[in-house]
Amino acid sequence: MTKFWRAVTWILGTAWPLYATTVLGSNVLGAVGIMLFLRYLVPNPEFATFTASANHLPAIGMAYVVAAVLFGAVVTFLLFRPVLDWQRHPERHDRNMVRNLVMRIPIYQAALCALVWLGGLFILASVAAQTSGKLAVVIAVTVLLGGAVVVLLTYLEAERLVRPVAAEALARRFEDATLEPPVKWRLRLTWLATSAMPIAGIVLMFVGQRAGYFTEQVEDIMPAVVALSLAALVTGFLGTTLSVMSVVDPIQELQRAINSVRRGETDVQVDIYDGSEIGVLQAGFNEMMRGLHERQRVRDIFGRYVGTEVARRALEERPELGGEDREVAVIFVDVIGSTTFAVTHDPEEVVDELNRFFEKVVKVVHKNKGIINKFQGDAALAVFGAPITLSDATGHALTAARELRQELKGLRLQAGIGVAAGHVVAGHIGGHDRFEYTVIGDAVNTAARLTELAKDTPGRVLTNASTLAKANEAEQARWTLMKSVELRGRNLMTQLARPIRPTLADRS
Repeated sequence: MTKFWRAVTWILGTAWPLYATTVLGSNVLGAVGIMLFLRYLVPNPEFATFTASANHLPAIGMAYVVAAVLFGAVVTFLLFRPVLDWQRHPERHDRNMVRNLVMRIPIYQAALCALVWLGGLFILASVAAQTSGKLAVVIAVTVLLGGAVVVLLTYLEAERLVRPVAAEALARRFEDATLEPPVKWRLRLTWLATSAMPIAGIVLMFVGQRAGYFTEQVEDIMPAVVALSLAALVTGFLGTTLSVMSVVDPIQELQRAINSVRRGETDVQVDIYDGSEIGVLQAGFNEMMRGLHERQRVRDIFGRYVGTEVARRALEERPELGGEDREVAVIFVDVIGSTTFAVTHDPEEVVDELNRFFEKVVKVVHKNKGIINKFQGDAALAVFGAPITLSDATGHALTAARELRQELKGLRLQAGIGVAAGHVVAGHIGGHDRFEYTVIGDAVNTAARLTELAKDTPGRVLTNASTLAKANEAEQARWTLMKSVELRGRNLMTQLARPIRPTLADRS
Protein backbone atom coordinates (compact mmCIF):
# COMPACT_ATOMS: atom_id res chain seq x y z
CA MET A 1 0.00 0.00 0.00
CA THR A 2 2.88 2.31 0.81
CA LYS A 3 4.29 1.65 -2.66
CA PHE A 4 0.94 2.55 -4.22
CA TRP A 5 0.67 5.87 -2.39
CA ARG A 6 4.29 6.64 -3.21
CA ALA A 7 3.48 6.17 -6.90
CA VAL A 8 0.35 8.34 -6.58
CA THR A 9 2.35 11.08 -4.87
CA TRP A 10 4.94 10.94 -7.65
CA ILE A 11 2.27 11.23 -10.36
CA LEU A 12 0.69 14.22 -8.62
CA GLY A 13 4.04 15.97 -8.80
CA THR A 14 4.27 15.61 -12.58
CA ALA A 15 2.44 17.31 -15.45
CA TRP A 16 0.02 14.40 -15.90
CA PRO A 17 -2.71 15.72 -13.52
CA LEU A 18 -2.87 18.95 -15.56
CA TYR A 19 -2.96 16.89 -18.74
CA ALA A 20 -5.86 14.71 -17.49
CA THR A 21 -7.79 17.69 -16.14
CA THR A 22 -7.47 19.66 -19.37
CA VAL A 23 -8.48 16.78 -21.64
CA LEU A 24 -11.39 15.73 -19.42
CA GLY A 25 -12.57 19.31 -18.92
CA SER A 26 -12.62 20.13 -22.64
CA ASN A 27 -14.65 17.01 -23.43
CA VAL A 28 -17.13 17.56 -20.60
CA LEU A 29 -17.63 21.20 -21.58
CA GLY A 30 -18.12 20.13 -25.19
CA ALA A 31 -20.75 17.58 -24.21
CA VAL A 32 -22.59 20.08 -22.01
CA GLY A 33 -22.51 22.70 -24.77
CA ILE A 34 -23.92 20.30 -27.37
CA MET A 35 -26.74 19.16 -25.05
CA LEU A 36 -27.70 22.76 -24.25
CA PHE A 37 -27.64 23.57 -27.96
CA LEU A 38 -29.98 20.68 -28.73
CA ARG A 39 -32.30 21.41 -25.83
CA TYR A 40 -32.74 25.17 -26.15
CA LEU A 41 -31.58 26.34 -29.60
CA VAL A 42 -32.61 23.64 -32.10
CA PRO A 43 -36.23 24.46 -33.13
CA ASN A 44 -37.47 20.86 -33.37
CA PRO A 45 -40.83 20.35 -31.65
CA GLU A 46 -40.21 16.64 -31.44
CA PHE A 47 -37.22 17.21 -29.12
CA ALA A 48 -39.52 18.45 -26.34
CA THR A 49 -41.72 15.39 -26.81
CA PHE A 50 -38.63 13.20 -26.82
CA THR A 51 -37.27 14.61 -23.56
CA ALA A 52 -40.70 14.45 -21.93
CA SER A 53 -41.34 10.86 -22.93
CA ALA A 54 -37.84 9.61 -22.25
CA ASN A 55 -37.90 10.01 -18.49
CA HIS A 56 -34.99 7.66 -18.21
CA LEU A 57 -32.80 9.72 -20.58
CA PRO A 58 -31.05 11.84 -17.88
CA ALA A 59 -30.20 8.68 -15.99
CA ILE A 60 -28.89 7.05 -19.15
CA GLY A 61 -26.88 10.16 -20.01
CA MET A 62 -25.41 10.44 -16.54
CA ALA A 63 -24.55 6.76 -16.49
CA TYR A 64 -22.85 7.02 -19.85
CA VAL A 65 -20.86 10.10 -18.82
CA VAL A 66 -19.60 8.30 -15.72
CA ALA A 67 -18.83 5.16 -17.72
CA ALA A 68 -17.11 7.18 -20.43
CA VAL A 69 -14.95 9.01 -17.89
CA LEU A 70 -13.95 5.76 -16.17
CA PHE A 71 -13.37 4.01 -19.49
CA GLY A 72 -11.23 6.87 -20.79
CA ALA A 73 -9.26 7.10 -17.57
CA VAL A 74 -8.55 3.36 -17.41
CA VAL A 75 -7.62 3.03 -21.09
CA THR A 76 -5.47 6.17 -20.93
CA PHE A 77 -3.66 4.84 -17.87
CA LEU A 78 -3.07 1.40 -19.41
CA LEU A 79 -1.95 2.95 -22.69
CA PHE A 80 0.45 5.41 -21.15
CA ARG A 81 1.62 3.34 -18.19
CA PRO A 82 4.92 2.41 -19.92
CA VAL A 83 5.64 6.14 -20.17
CA LEU A 84 4.98 6.63 -16.45
CA ASP A 85 7.19 3.65 -15.59
CA TRP A 86 9.90 4.94 -17.91
CA GLN A 87 9.87 8.37 -16.25
CA ARG A 88 10.41 6.73 -12.86
CA HIS A 89 12.91 4.09 -14.02
CA PRO A 90 14.42 5.05 -17.40
CA GLU A 91 16.99 2.27 -17.31
CA ARG A 92 14.32 -0.48 -17.30
CA HIS A 93 12.64 0.39 -20.60
CA ASP A 94 13.43 0.43 -24.29
CA ARG A 95 13.94 4.07 -25.15
CA ASN A 96 12.81 3.61 -28.77
CA MET A 97 9.50 2.10 -27.68
CA VAL A 98 8.88 4.89 -25.22
CA ARG A 99 9.91 7.49 -27.79
CA ASN A 100 7.36 6.23 -30.32
CA LEU A 101 4.62 5.99 -27.69
CA VAL A 102 5.23 9.47 -26.29
CA MET A 103 5.16 11.12 -29.70
CA ARG A 104 1.85 9.39 -30.55
CA ILE A 105 0.11 10.28 -27.29
CA PRO A 106 -1.88 13.16 -28.91
CA ILE A 107 -3.10 10.86 -31.70
CA TYR A 108 -4.02 8.06 -29.31
CA GLN A 109 -5.76 10.50 -26.97
CA ALA A 110 -7.78 12.00 -29.82
CA ALA A 111 -8.72 8.52 -31.09
CA LEU A 112 -9.87 7.50 -27.59
CA CYS A 113 -12.01 10.64 -27.28
CA ALA A 114 -13.48 9.98 -30.74
CA LEU A 115 -14.43 6.45 -29.66
CA VAL A 116 -16.16 7.78 -26.55
CA TRP A 117 -18.05 10.40 -28.59
CA LEU A 118 -19.16 7.80 -31.15
CA GLY A 119 -20.48 5.64 -28.32
CA GLY A 120 -22.49 8.53 -26.94
CA LEU A 121 -23.76 9.42 -30.43
CA PHE A 122 -24.93 5.84 -31.01
CA ILE A 123 -26.79 5.63 -27.69
CA LEU A 124 -28.42 9.05 -27.98
CA ALA A 125 -29.45 8.59 -31.63
CA SER A 126 -30.80 5.10 -30.93
CA VAL A 127 -33.02 6.37 -28.13
CA ALA A 128 -34.17 9.37 -30.24
CA ALA A 129 -35.00 7.10 -33.20
CA GLN A 130 -37.76 5.53 -31.12
CA THR A 131 -39.51 8.92 -31.12
CA SER A 132 -38.65 10.25 -34.59
CA GLY A 133 -36.24 9.41 -37.36
CA LYS A 134 -35.75 13.08 -38.23
CA LEU A 135 -34.91 13.86 -34.61
CA ALA A 136 -32.36 11.06 -34.59
CA VAL A 137 -30.71 12.55 -37.69
CA VAL A 138 -30.60 16.03 -36.13
CA ILE A 139 -29.06 14.69 -32.93
CA ALA A 140 -26.57 12.49 -34.79
CA VAL A 141 -25.36 15.31 -37.08
CA THR A 142 -25.10 17.77 -34.19
CA VAL A 143 -23.15 15.38 -31.96
CA LEU A 144 -20.97 14.31 -34.88
CA LEU A 145 -19.97 17.86 -35.82
CA GLY A 146 -19.56 19.05 -32.24
CA GLY A 147 -17.67 15.92 -31.22
CA ALA A 148 -15.25 16.32 -34.15
CA VAL A 149 -14.42 19.84 -32.99
CA VAL A 150 -13.83 18.66 -29.42
CA VAL A 151 -11.68 15.73 -30.59
CA LEU A 152 -9.40 18.01 -32.61
CA LEU A 153 -9.10 20.48 -29.74
CA THR A 154 -8.19 17.52 -27.54
CA TYR A 155 -5.42 16.56 -29.96
CA LEU A 156 -4.00 20.10 -29.99
CA GLU A 157 -4.18 20.33 -26.17
CA ALA A 158 -2.48 16.95 -25.75
CA GLU A 159 0.23 17.89 -28.25
CA ARG A 160 1.08 20.99 -26.25
CA LEU A 161 0.82 19.47 -22.77
CA VAL A 162 2.95 16.44 -23.61
CA ARG A 163 5.92 18.56 -24.77
CA PRO A 164 7.99 18.24 -21.57
CA VAL A 165 7.74 14.44 -21.71
CA ALA A 166 8.42 14.41 -25.45
CA ALA A 167 11.50 16.59 -24.96
CA GLU A 168 12.77 14.10 -22.39
CA ALA A 169 12.08 11.13 -24.67
CA LEU A 170 13.78 12.73 -27.67
CA ALA A 171 16.67 14.25 -25.74
CA ARG A 172 19.26 11.94 -27.30
CA ARG A 173 17.73 10.60 -30.47
CA PHE A 174 15.47 11.66 -33.31
CA GLU A 175 15.32 9.60 -36.48
CA ASP A 176 12.38 10.60 -38.64
CA ALA A 177 9.43 12.95 -39.08
CA THR A 178 6.63 10.34 -39.18
CA LEU A 179 5.70 10.28 -35.51
CA GLU A 180 3.09 13.05 -35.89
CA PRO A 181 1.00 14.40 -38.78
CA PRO A 182 2.86 16.87 -41.01
CA VAL A 183 2.41 20.53 -40.21
CA LYS A 184 0.30 21.18 -43.32
CA TRP A 185 -2.21 18.50 -42.31
CA ARG A 186 -2.28 19.76 -38.75
CA LEU A 187 -3.21 23.24 -39.99
CA ARG A 188 -5.76 21.94 -42.47
CA LEU A 189 -7.48 19.76 -39.87
CA THR A 190 -7.58 22.73 -37.52
CA TRP A 191 -9.35 24.82 -40.13
CA LEU A 192 -11.70 21.95 -41.00
CA ALA A 193 -12.83 21.22 -37.44
CA THR A 194 -12.84 24.69 -35.89
CA SER A 195 -14.06 26.80 -38.79
CA ALA A 196 -15.45 24.65 -41.58
CA MET A 197 -17.60 22.41 -39.37
CA PRO A 198 -19.39 25.24 -37.52
CA ILE A 199 -20.04 26.91 -40.86
CA ALA A 200 -21.30 23.57 -42.22
CA GLY A 201 -23.61 23.42 -39.19
CA ILE A 202 -25.05 26.82 -40.14
CA VAL A 203 -25.62 25.66 -43.70
CA LEU A 204 -27.27 22.46 -42.47
CA MET A 205 -29.61 24.50 -40.29
CA PHE A 206 -30.99 26.21 -43.37
CA VAL A 207 -31.05 22.98 -45.37
CA GLY A 208 -32.82 21.20 -42.53
CA GLN A 209 -35.38 23.98 -42.26
CA ARG A 210 -36.14 23.62 -45.97
CA ALA A 211 -36.37 19.83 -45.63
CA GLY A 212 -38.80 20.02 -42.72
CA TYR A 213 -36.48 18.90 -39.96
CA PHE A 214 -37.24 22.10 -38.01
CA THR A 215 -40.21 24.43 -37.61
CA GLU A 216 -41.44 26.13 -40.73
CA GLN A 217 -40.43 29.68 -39.70
CA VAL A 218 -36.91 30.72 -40.72
CA GLU A 219 -36.77 33.10 -37.78
CA ASP A 220 -36.92 30.13 -35.40
CA ILE A 221 -33.51 28.83 -36.46
CA MET A 222 -31.74 32.21 -36.11
CA PRO A 223 -30.78 31.71 -32.41
CA ALA A 224 -29.11 28.44 -33.39
CA VAL A 225 -27.34 30.16 -36.31
CA VAL A 226 -26.09 32.91 -34.01
CA ALA A 227 -24.89 30.31 -31.49
CA LEU A 228 -23.05 28.39 -34.19
CA SER A 229 -21.47 31.61 -35.44
CA LEU A 230 -20.24 32.43 -31.94
CA ALA A 231 -19.03 28.84 -31.55
CA ALA A 232 -17.12 29.17 -34.82
CA LEU A 233 -15.43 32.31 -33.49
CA VAL A 234 -14.52 30.68 -30.18
CA THR A 235 -13.42 27.29 -31.49
CA GLY A 236 -11.69 28.89 -34.45
CA PHE A 237 -9.72 31.15 -32.13
CA LEU A 238 -8.81 28.30 -29.74
CA GLY A 239 -7.92 25.87 -32.50
CA THR A 240 -5.96 28.40 -34.51
CA THR A 241 -4.13 29.60 -31.38
CA LEU A 242 -3.11 26.08 -30.36
CA SER A 243 -2.14 25.17 -33.91
CA VAL A 244 -0.15 28.36 -34.43
CA MET A 245 1.60 27.91 -31.08
CA SER A 246 2.60 24.38 -32.10
CA VAL A 247 4.50 25.94 -35.00
CA VAL A 248 5.54 29.34 -33.64
CA ASP A 249 6.85 28.16 -30.25
CA PRO A 250 9.63 25.96 -31.66
CA ILE A 251 10.50 28.62 -34.23
CA GLN A 252 10.88 31.22 -31.47
CA GLU A 253 13.02 28.80 -29.46
CA LEU A 254 15.22 28.28 -32.51
CA GLN A 255 15.43 32.04 -32.95
CA ARG A 256 16.55 32.51 -29.34
CA ALA A 257 19.09 29.72 -29.75
CA ILE A 258 20.47 31.29 -32.95
CA ASN A 259 20.80 34.64 -31.18
CA SER A 260 22.76 32.90 -28.43
CA VAL A 261 25.08 31.43 -31.04
CA ARG A 262 25.56 34.88 -32.55
CA ARG A 263 26.68 36.08 -29.10
CA GLY A 264 29.43 33.46 -29.16
CA GLU A 265 27.87 30.58 -27.23
CA THR A 266 28.71 27.17 -28.71
CA ASP A 267 26.94 24.81 -26.28
CA VAL A 268 23.38 25.84 -27.24
CA GLN A 269 20.74 23.12 -27.66
CA VAL A 270 16.96 23.19 -28.14
CA ASP A 271 14.40 20.70 -26.85
CA ILE A 272 13.01 18.24 -29.40
CA TYR A 273 9.33 17.64 -28.71
CA ASP A 274 7.68 17.52 -32.14
CA GLY A 275 7.43 14.43 -34.32
CA SER A 276 6.85 16.27 -37.59
CA GLU A 277 9.06 18.41 -39.84
CA ILE A 278 9.53 20.78 -36.91
CA GLY A 279 11.24 17.98 -35.00
CA VAL A 280 13.59 17.55 -37.94
CA LEU A 281 14.50 21.25 -37.70
CA GLN A 282 15.05 20.99 -33.94
CA ALA A 283 17.18 17.87 -34.29
CA GLY A 284 19.04 19.42 -37.24
CA PHE A 285 19.89 22.51 -35.21
CA ASN A 286 21.21 20.39 -32.35
CA GLU A 287 23.24 18.29 -34.76
CA MET A 288 24.63 21.43 -36.36
CA MET A 289 25.60 22.81 -32.95
CA ARG A 290 27.29 19.55 -32.00
CA GLY A 291 29.25 19.74 -35.23
CA LEU A 292 30.13 23.38 -34.58
CA HIS A 293 31.19 22.57 -31.02
CA GLU A 294 33.28 19.63 -32.24
CA ARG A 295 34.83 21.81 -34.95
CA GLN A 296 35.72 24.43 -32.36
CA ARG A 297 37.15 21.76 -30.07
CA VAL A 298 39.24 20.31 -32.91
CA ARG A 299 40.36 23.80 -33.84
CA ASP A 300 41.42 24.54 -30.26
CA ILE A 301 43.28 21.26 -29.93
CA PHE A 302 44.77 21.61 -33.42
CA GLY A 303 45.86 25.15 -32.57
CA ARG A 304 47.68 23.95 -29.50
CA TYR A 305 49.70 21.54 -31.60
CA VAL A 306 50.52 23.68 -34.61
CA GLY A 307 49.71 27.23 -33.49
CA THR A 308 46.50 29.23 -33.68
CA GLU A 309 47.26 30.98 -36.97
CA VAL A 310 48.42 27.81 -38.70
CA ALA A 311 45.30 25.99 -37.51
CA ARG A 312 43.04 28.80 -38.68
CA ARG A 313 44.55 28.84 -42.15
CA ALA A 314 44.47 25.04 -42.38
CA LEU A 315 40.74 25.02 -41.55
CA GLU A 316 39.87 27.93 -43.83
CA GLU A 317 42.01 26.82 -46.76
CA ARG A 318 43.07 23.50 -48.23
CA PRO A 319 46.70 22.88 -47.25
CA GLU A 320 48.96 21.67 -50.01
CA LEU A 321 52.56 20.52 -50.02
CA GLY A 322 55.06 23.21 -50.89
CA GLY A 323 56.04 26.61 -49.62
CA GLU A 324 56.62 30.25 -50.42
CA ASP A 325 59.50 32.65 -49.93
CA ARG A 326 58.93 34.81 -46.84
CA GLU A 327 60.94 37.41 -44.94
CA VAL A 328 60.73 36.30 -41.29
CA ALA A 329 62.54 36.41 -37.99
CA VAL A 330 63.04 33.32 -35.87
CA ILE A 331 63.95 32.63 -32.26
CA PHE A 332 65.64 29.39 -31.32
CA VAL A 333 65.49 28.47 -27.62
CA ASP A 334 67.53 25.53 -26.31
CA VAL A 335 67.69 24.35 -22.70
CA ILE A 336 71.13 24.29 -21.09
CA GLY A 337 72.22 21.02 -19.49
CA SER A 338 68.98 19.19 -20.17
CA THR A 339 70.69 15.80 -20.47
CA THR A 340 72.31 16.11 -17.03
CA PHE A 341 69.02 17.33 -15.54
CA ALA A 342 67.14 14.36 -17.00
CA VAL A 343 69.68 11.90 -15.58
CA THR A 344 69.61 13.34 -12.06
CA HIS A 345 65.82 13.78 -11.74
CA ASP A 346 62.71 11.65 -12.06
CA PRO A 347 61.02 11.67 -15.49
CA GLU A 348 57.85 13.23 -14.02
CA GLU A 349 59.89 16.05 -12.51
CA VAL A 350 61.70 16.60 -15.82
CA VAL A 351 58.40 16.86 -17.69
CA ASP A 352 56.98 19.28 -15.11
CA GLU A 353 60.01 21.56 -15.35
CA LEU A 354 60.01 21.48 -19.15
CA ASN A 355 56.32 22.38 -19.21
CA ARG A 356 56.88 25.23 -16.78
CA PHE A 357 59.78 26.42 -18.94
CA PHE A 358 57.90 26.23 -22.25
CA GLU A 359 54.85 27.88 -20.73
CA LYS A 360 56.97 31.02 -20.32
CA VAL A 361 58.28 30.70 -23.88
CA VAL A 362 54.79 30.36 -25.39
CA LYS A 363 53.45 33.27 -23.36
CA VAL A 364 56.18 35.68 -24.46
CA VAL A 365 56.15 34.60 -28.12
CA HIS A 366 52.38 34.95 -28.45
CA LYS A 367 52.46 38.29 -26.66
CA ASN A 368 54.78 39.60 -29.36
CA LYS A 369 52.69 38.23 -32.28
CA GLY A 370 54.85 35.22 -33.04
CA ILE A 371 53.95 31.54 -33.30
CA ILE A 372 55.61 28.47 -31.83
CA ASN A 373 56.47 26.49 -34.92
CA LYS A 374 57.65 23.37 -33.15
CA PHE A 375 59.06 21.87 -29.97
CA GLN A 376 62.11 19.68 -30.46
CA GLY A 377 62.65 17.84 -27.21
CA ASP A 378 64.22 20.51 -25.00
CA ALA A 379 64.24 23.20 -27.71
CA ALA A 380 61.64 25.42 -29.34
CA LEU A 381 61.49 27.31 -32.63
CA ALA A 382 59.39 30.49 -32.80
CA VAL A 383 58.58 32.30 -36.06
CA PHE A 384 57.60 35.93 -36.59
CA GLY A 385 56.11 36.89 -39.96
CA ALA A 386 54.69 33.55 -41.15
CA PRO A 387 52.13 32.31 -41.92
CA ILE A 388 50.61 35.76 -41.24
CA THR A 389 52.62 38.72 -42.54
CA LEU A 390 53.85 40.84 -39.63
CA SER A 391 55.05 44.43 -39.84
CA ASP A 392 58.53 44.75 -38.25
CA ALA A 393 58.80 41.00 -37.61
CA THR A 394 62.46 41.43 -36.62
CA GLY A 395 61.64 44.05 -34.00
CA HIS A 396 58.98 41.80 -32.47
CA ALA A 397 61.38 38.85 -32.38
CA LEU A 398 64.15 40.85 -30.70
CA THR A 399 61.70 42.25 -28.15
CA ALA A 400 60.45 38.74 -27.41
CA ALA A 401 64.01 37.49 -26.90
CA ARG A 402 64.78 40.26 -24.40
CA GLU A 403 61.53 39.68 -22.49
CA LEU A 404 62.09 35.95 -22.50
CA ARG A 405 65.46 36.47 -20.81
CA GLN A 406 63.65 38.20 -17.93
CA GLU A 407 60.79 35.68 -17.76
CA LEU A 408 63.14 32.69 -17.48
CA LYS A 409 64.98 34.09 -14.47
CA GLY A 410 64.33 32.04 -11.37
CA LEU A 411 63.49 28.81 -13.20
CA ARG A 412 65.51 25.68 -12.62
CA LEU A 413 66.01 25.29 -16.36
CA GLN A 414 67.86 27.98 -18.28
CA ALA A 415 68.38 28.32 -22.01
CA GLY A 416 70.40 29.88 -24.76
CA ILE A 417 68.39 32.15 -27.07
CA GLY A 418 69.35 32.97 -30.65
CA VAL A 419 67.56 35.42 -32.96
CA ALA A 420 68.04 35.69 -36.72
CA ALA A 421 66.10 37.21 -39.62
CA GLY A 422 66.14 36.54 -43.35
CA HIS A 423 64.42 34.81 -46.26
CA VAL A 424 63.05 31.34 -45.66
CA VAL A 425 60.71 28.92 -47.39
CA ALA A 426 57.54 28.70 -45.30
CA GLY A 427 55.00 26.01 -46.07
CA HIS A 428 53.88 22.43 -45.65
CA ILE A 429 56.63 19.83 -45.65
CA GLY A 430 56.12 16.06 -45.60
CA GLY A 431 53.94 13.56 -47.48
CA HIS A 432 50.35 13.78 -48.67
CA ASP A 433 49.11 11.78 -45.68
CA ARG A 434 51.22 13.50 -43.04
CA PHE A 435 52.83 16.93 -43.22
CA GLU A 436 53.50 19.93 -41.03
CA TYR A 437 53.90 23.67 -41.41
CA THR A 438 57.49 24.76 -40.96
CA VAL A 439 60.14 27.21 -42.13
CA ILE A 440 63.40 26.23 -43.80
CA GLY A 441 66.26 28.59 -44.57
CA ASP A 442 69.48 30.20 -43.50
CA ALA A 443 67.77 32.28 -40.79
CA VAL A 444 66.77 29.08 -38.95
CA ASN A 445 70.26 27.64 -39.15
CA THR A 446 71.82 30.93 -38.02
CA ALA A 447 69.49 31.17 -35.02
CA ALA A 448 70.44 27.63 -33.98
CA ARG A 449 74.17 28.43 -34.21
CA LEU A 450 73.70 31.67 -32.24
CA THR A 451 71.88 29.69 -29.55
CA GLU A 452 74.93 27.45 -29.07
CA LEU A 453 77.11 30.52 -28.47
CA ALA A 454 74.48 32.20 -26.28
CA LYS A 455 74.68 29.42 -23.70
CA ASP A 456 78.19 30.65 -22.75
CA THR A 457 77.44 34.38 -23.15
CA PRO A 458 76.35 36.69 -20.29
CA GLY A 459 72.60 37.17 -20.57
CA ARG A 460 72.40 34.07 -22.85
CA VAL A 461 70.72 35.99 -25.69
CA LEU A 462 72.44 36.67 -29.03
CA THR A 463 71.63 37.96 -32.49
CA ASN A 464 73.79 39.16 -35.38
CA ALA A 465 74.41 42.61 -36.80
CA SER A 466 72.47 41.98 -40.03
CA THR A 467 69.36 40.97 -38.05
CA LEU A 468 69.69 43.95 -35.73
CA ALA A 469 69.88 46.32 -38.71
CA LYS A 470 66.39 45.19 -39.85
CA ALA A 471 64.72 46.19 -36.57
CA ASN A 472 63.26 49.56 -35.68
CA GLU A 473 65.55 52.19 -34.10
CA ALA A 474 64.01 51.93 -30.65
CA GLU A 475 64.75 48.20 -30.54
CA GLN A 476 68.26 48.66 -31.95
CA ALA A 477 69.03 51.02 -29.10
CA ARG A 478 68.46 48.18 -26.64
CA TRP A 479 71.23 46.01 -28.11
CA THR A 480 74.97 46.37 -28.29
CA LEU A 481 77.33 45.03 -30.94
CA MET A 482 80.07 42.58 -29.99
CA LYS A 483 82.98 40.85 -31.67
CA SER A 484 82.77 38.93 -34.92
CA VAL A 485 83.06 35.13 -34.91
CA GLU A 486 82.87 32.32 -37.42
CA LEU A 487 79.73 30.29 -36.83
CA ARG A 488 79.95 26.53 -37.09
CA GLY A 489 79.58 25.39 -40.67
CA ARG A 490 80.26 28.85 -42.16
CA ASN A 491 83.27 30.44 -43.83
CA LEU A 492 82.19 34.03 -43.19
CA MET A 493 82.56 36.09 -40.06
CA THR A 494 79.38 37.04 -38.20
CA GLN A 495 79.24 40.05 -35.89
CA LEU A 496 77.30 39.28 -32.71
CA ALA A 497 74.99 41.50 -30.66
CA ARG A 498 73.39 41.09 -27.27
CA PRO A 499 70.88 43.09 -25.21
CA ILE A 500 72.32 45.83 -23.01
CA ARG A 501 71.41 45.99 -19.35
CA PRO A 502 67.78 47.11 -18.81
CA THR A 503 68.84 50.24 -16.95
CA LEU A 504 71.07 51.41 -19.77
CA ALA A 505 68.35 50.66 -22.32
CA ASP A 506 65.90 52.78 -20.38
CA ARG A 507 68.33 55.69 -20.33
CA SER A 508 68.75 55.54 -24.08
